[in-house]
Amino acid sequence: MPPTTQYEGGDLDSITLKWLRIVFYGVICIVGTVGNALVILAYRNPRMRSVTNLFIANLGVADLTVTLINVPFTVSYSTLGYWPFGAFLCKAIPFILGITIFSSVGTLIAIAADRYRAIVHPLLPRIRTRHAIMIIAAIWLVAFIYPIPLMIYQTLTEEGRQCREKWPTKNAQEIYTVILFVALYLIPLIAISVLYFLICHNLKTSESSAQEGARRAKKSVIRMLVIVVVLFSFCWLPYHTLVLYDNFAGKRDVTPVFFQMMMFSLWLSFANSCCNPVVYAALNRNYRREFGRLLRCQTLSSHRNADSLYGRDRRFSSETKSTYRKTSKQQLSRLFLKRKSNANEDFTMHNGAMAEMSNASRSGQGNSSSGTSQNAREEKLLEKQRKRSKVESPVLV
Repeated sequence: MPPTTQYEGGDLDSITLKWLRIVFYGVICIVGTVGNALVILAYRNPRMRSVTNLFIANLGVADLTVTLINVPFTVSYSTLGYWPFGAFLCKAIPFILGITIFSSVGTLIAIAADRYRAIVHPLLPRIRTRHAIMIIAAIWLVAFIYPIPLMIYQTLTEEGRQCREKWPTKNAQEIYTVILFVALYLIPLIAISVLYFLICHNLKTSESSAQEGARRAKKSVIRMLVIVVVLFSFCWLPYHTLVLYDNFAGKRDVTPVFFQMMMFSLWLSFANSCCNPVVYAALNRNYRREFGRLLRCQTLSSHRNADSLYGRDRRFSSETKSTYRKTSKQQLSRLFLKRKSNANEDFTMHNGAMAEMSNASRSGQGNSSSGTSQNAREEKLLEKQRKRSKVESPVLV
C-alpha cells in the first residue's frame, strides 16, 4: 500500500490539475500538522489526562506523521512525474505509511474497547494509564512488523525515475493486497461498529435518572468517537477499492480518468489525518477550550486563574477556599463586635431613660405642662430605642 502512485503523471496530468493538487495537499499538510500538534499538546494538561485522551493523542501522533512525511513526498512525486528522492526513501516512505495506518486502526479499536468496558461493564477494573501505554506500545510493535513486505518489494526502477512495487509473482501481490484490506479495513470496521452499537444500546436502555448528567456526557463522547470512525471508513474506502481493482483487473493501459481517481483517493485518505482534530474541536468542549488556550499561548496557571475568576471552573481551588474562609471569619468578627456595640449602646440608653424617670418621680408633682412634656420625651426615647434595635439587629441566614 504505497503512498506513491505507480503511474507516471507526465502525460496524464494538466498544469491546472497539478496546481490544484498542490493546493489541496497543502491544505491537508497545514491543517493536519497544526491540528494534530494541538491534540498531542492538549494531553499535557493534567485535566485532560484520561485513558481515552491518551489513545486520542496516540492517534494524533500517527496522523501527524502522515501529514509531515507522507503527504509532501506523495504530492511531489505525483506533480514531478518521477521519483527524485533516491532508493532509500523509495522503500522508507511506503513503510512509514503502513506503520501509521496500522497504528491508527489499532488505536481506534483500543478506544472502542475501552469505552465498551467502561460503559457496558462498569464493575470491571478500569484500564489504567500504564495499561494503556502497554497497549499503545504493542500496537506500534505490530505496526512495524506487518509493512515489512512493502519495504522489501518497493524498488526504484533502473532509470531511477519510478518508485513502485515489484513482487516476485502476481499472485503474491494479490494475496498481500487482500490481507491488507481485510486486516486494516474490513475486520476493524466490523469490530468497532459492533462495540459502539452495544455501547449505544446500553446507554439507550439505561434507566438511571440519578446519573442523567453523566449519561449525557458519555453520549457526547461516544458521538464524537463514532464520527471519527465513520470518517475513517469513508475516507479510506475509495483507496482500498481502487487498489483491489488495480490488482485484480489484469494488465491494461492507465487512463487519465483512473489516474485522477487514484490521486483523489490518496488525497481523501490523507485528508482523514486532518479531520480528527476538527471533530474534537467541534464536538468536545474540553478539547475546544484547550485548543483555544494553546493558540493564545496561555500558560496552564493563568488559564486556571481565568477559569476561577469568571466562574468557569466548577470546583474551588485551594487559594479560593482559603480566601473564602478568611473573608467569612472577618465578616463574622465584625458582625459580632457590631452587635456587642449596639447592645451596650442600647443598655446605656435604657439606663439613662430609667434614671430620668426616677428623677422625675422624686421631684414630686410639678406643673402639668412640664410633666406632660417629660412624659412625651420619655415615650419618644423608648420608641427610638425600639426602632433602632429593629433596624440594626442583623438577620443570619
